[in-house]
Amino acid sequence: MKKGAPLKYTDKQLKDILFKYISKNPGKKINPSILERETGVNRFIWKRRMSEQIAMVNEPVQQEIAGTETSLPLPNVVELVETYWNNKSGLISALSHFNEMLNALHQKVKESDTILKQNQDLAANLSLKEDQIKRLENEIKLLKKQYLEVAVKSTYKTYQEEEGLEKIISITKNKKSEDRALNADIVKMYPELFDS
Repeated sequence: MKKGAPLKYTDKQLKDILFKYISKNPGKKINPSILERETGVNRFIWKRRMSEQIAMVNEPVQQEIAGTETSLPLPNVVELVETYWNNKSGLISALSHFNEMLNALHQKVKESDTILKQNQDLAANLSLKEDQIKRLENEIKLLKKQYLEVAVKSTYKTYQEEEGLEKIISITKNKKSEDRALNADIVKMYPELFDS
């Protein structure tokens, strides 16, 4: 049996280098060319000896979110723990992006809660405004009805005397022409109805 050249890197050393790179670049897809450029280890070594580990890193576990069809790409925790079992700082570094992800999600939840509260406030304000509009429309209808009643009553002499009304509307025949004149200066007659 022929002996080959001695290995420059052991599998353990390559795994350590790989996971050190992953911990500094969480969530990024990797390939042998990138690893060669970033670590100095030849891409053929990465391809020949670590292709399985690279594939595992590039296809993280999909975490299902209850009640949705969305999934979050998460790294393979079992692999990280097995690799860094005796290296606490390496494990902390490799898992640091979980904190980043949780912080980002927490921030989004806070923003979502703020937007939801603003929407609820706007809906409540809109409802109040709609109620106010209905009330004012009803008030306008009532005032219009009352005005028309007063206008009609004012044309009758009995109501003028009983209720102290002046003629709001008077229809007179112009002797020179057949035009009819309408006298309706309500603002002067009833200033309390037209407060400005």
